[in-house]
Amino acid sequence: MTERVLDKSTADVDTRYRMLINEGADPNEWAFAWRTEINRGGFKANDFMMKQVVEPGKCIGCASCVSICPVDVFDYVNETPIDTRADACVYCILCAEVCPVLRPTDNDLPEILNFKEPPAGETHEPSSYGEYSYGLYARSTDPDVLAKCQDGGVVSTMIIHGLDTGTLKGAVTGDVYPDNRQIGRHKLARTRDDVLGCAASRYTYAPNTLALQQAMRANIGPLAVVGVPCQVDGVRLQQNSSIRMDMSNWYRDNISLVFGLFCSESFTHESIEKLGEILEIDPKRIDNINIKGKVVVRVDGEEEIRSVSLKKYREFARPACLYCLDYGAENADIGCGGIGLDGWTYTLIRTERGHEAFQAAFDAGLLETRPLSDEPRGEFLMDKLSADKKKNRPLPAQMPNLAERVALDCLCPKTFYLTGPGAPQIDEKPDEGEAKT
Repeated sequence: MTERVLDKSTADVDTRYRMLINEGADPNEWAFAWRTEINRGGFKANDFMMKQVVEPGKCIGCASCVSICPVDVFDYVNETPIDTRADACVYCILCAEVCPVLRPTDNDLPEILNFKEPPAGETHEPSSYGEYSYGLYARSTDPDVLAKCQDGGVVSTMIIHGLDTGTLKGAVTGDVYPDNRQIGRHKLARTRDDVLGCAASRYTYAPNTLALQQAMRANIGPLAVVGVPCQVDGVRLQQNSSIRMDMSNWYRDNISLVFGLFCSESFTHESIEKLGEILEIDPKRIDNINIKGKVVVRVDGEEEIRSVSLKKYREFARPACLYCLDYGAENADIGCGGIGLDGWTYTLIRTERGHEAFQAAFDAGLLETRPLSDEPRGEFLMDKLSADKKKNRPLPAQMPNLAERVALDCLCPKTFYLTGPGAPQIDEKPDEGEAKT
């Protein structure tokens, strides 16, 4: 690949950014590398972002840069942005500002999100999965949702309730291609049928947030957004950018509820082909995939449920998922996932908005709940999976790039910092007081 040539102002930002990282500056100061240019006329932020994130193979595919750009500089190709129309750049800096790989979220984000205090008389020990008010198992009472959903159908039920009551006008979520039900695509859902059509999980990566462009152009709000943790962080950076422009203002004013889906890693599109080979079936016959310590596969037209070793399937995890340190979608209003109690959704209510929306659906009789103590393994898994996602990992800007990982022969995002090259080296030398033989 030909090295990208930067103009002087962009090269200065690039140099300043690397200097801040190498000198050990507080990561929340890294953004000053480009924010200093706001009053100087800006710079070609697309060149900077492509050089630092996309071309080294560190892009997580959240599509924030694509959907925030006011002049459509980017296309989204093979789960990454491509600055196809780079000459259209208007030096607004937003694409750098909203990239969760370039920097962490700002320190004041928890205050902006208005996290809800725990219920009276309850306290939480600091958790590995972020701030929250309360957790429970929840399940839809809507038979149509239960027939379509992956676990408890909480997200689908709450969105449908919002559409029915007018508190939502649309939802940014994920759908599938008609000829391949395991390959995701973005969807702006506006009706009950739209939502039901998007129900259930896919374990390949879907660029849900690309639908934000459609919603904004049609001025459809208030909106719910459903996404995995990296997409949630991208949305929060879009909403709360210190660079106030029409794009970020619209997202801040019109995104009213964010659902975060728990995620250790997602899988490549090629993984579906490989899964078909393992099961000796046409991959297009795979009706549903669920991961419950193993890969559980429902094949269209068959009553028998098949399973595959998760360890074997993990070979096809997206390498880009290394650069996400968040399992529980810590900046969402509500976090949801299928761990713990089978047929129920492990649900974390994080913010006041999340609580109000959940309580409204519950009061309407659309959700039923059970305490987490009914299946304690859910809490154990939540803590472990969240801790593993952070263990030994520096921030993405400090991680090796894709070529370096290829040279280390370890592309698995799950193991790189747990048992792979990034894990702490064990000192095999005997202790000073230990006898030598």
